[in-house]
Amino acid sequence: MTFKKCSFILLAGGKGARMESPFKQFRLLGGMPLWAWSFKLSSELYDMGLIGEVIVVFPKGFDFSNEVKIINELNIPFKVNVVEGGETRAISSLAGIGAASGDYVLVHDAARPFASSSLVQRIISSITPLTGVIPLTPVRDALKKVSNKGEIFPVSRENLWSTQTPQAFPREELIAVMKLADNNMSDEAEAWIKAGYPINFVEGEPSNIKVTYESDFKFCETIARGMSQWRVGHGFDVHPLRPWRKLILAGHLIPDAPLGLEGHSDGDVISHAVADALLGAAGEPDLGTLYPSSDERYKDASSIIFLEEISHFLSKKNWSLIWLDITLEAQLPRLSKFINCFKINLENALSSLTWAMNKRINLKVKSGEYIGAVGKAQCMKCHAIATMRSDIAWRK
Repeated sequence: MTFKKCSFILLAGGKGARMESPFKQFRLLGGMPLWAWSFKLSSELYDMGLIGEVIVVFPKGFDFSNEVKIINELNIPFKVNVVEGGETRAISSLAGIGAASGDYVLVHDAARPFASSSLVQRIISSITPLTGVIPLTPVRDALKKVSNKGEIFPVSRENLWSTQTPQAFPREELIAVMKLADNNMSDEAEAWIKAGYPINFVEGEPSNIKVTYESDFKFCETIARGMSQWRVGHGFDVHPLRPWRKLILAGHLIPDAPLGLEGHSDGDVISHAVADALLGAAGEPDLGTLYPSSDERYKDASSIIFLEEISHFLSKKNWSLIWLDITLEAQLPRLSKFINCFKINLENALSSLTWAMNKRINLKVKSGEYIGAVGKAQCMKCHAIATMRSDIAWRK
């Protein structure tokens, strides 16, 4: 088959009723929403030439505008279609499959964050125009059945297998059997088998676990921590104040400021310190190396744009921002009323580095107390400390 004719359906439309809090797919796992782990898998599959498009199914009636924004900001080089699901898995699945255009579909549960690209490759390689393929793992534990009266009976585990996702099927045939299926079916394979179609299997992966209960989520958190590398970076910058310059901080023009920061660019001391903190945590060259003052292209340039570019650069290397603490030293003018604006500008500039930027930035302004160069309003200084997480080891 031609892999580009395969569509990836990501089912993230459930309510997670068996969890302590509903809508488990939006809970952060290792700094990313649970659904985003499988979305990143789809990006890897596209790069490998295994799929041609992605359809994400979110809950019916749920405001998922923030999730759409996240997808758009990732600048994914393939088609992504976001659709609304229904009250049951069957309805949500049919909505996703119906929005697909591929000859084949891979239907994956967003509650399985650790499916690997090698598993998907084996599944796709086994599919035929009339045969579905599912991943199965042998049941390893001894089984017992508990009656309504609390009586316990042993059950043989011989020839019993657990079903995983993604599951692959010819799209048009799957639509036909899904329309005839019970809305309470457990997965697509159940509808496929009941319709009498042939199905094959490949062996699944023990790591491809499903988050169903709270204990599952906690176990996945342990795995995610082991897949990440944490670092802390420090950034510092200082610029002199001059009467002929505009004062720009964190991309915001301070109106009626008597003095502005001198520099080759706009002298934005906050953006410069933050940039060096991020680059330092990632082990990259500093801001001056990437945007040298000897380059006339950067004369009077907006430093907040530098920050946006650095954010995208580090995001592509699988870095994400966990926490950013900033201290600005300034005597004049009084800047406390601008702090919220500074934080909003920084959040927007760094949005590609995190899946949930809210409340990840702390910014303080300290007076020089009329001591030294800062206290005499001769300059401003800024320190920034960034805590970053790297997912370089993610799904190798």
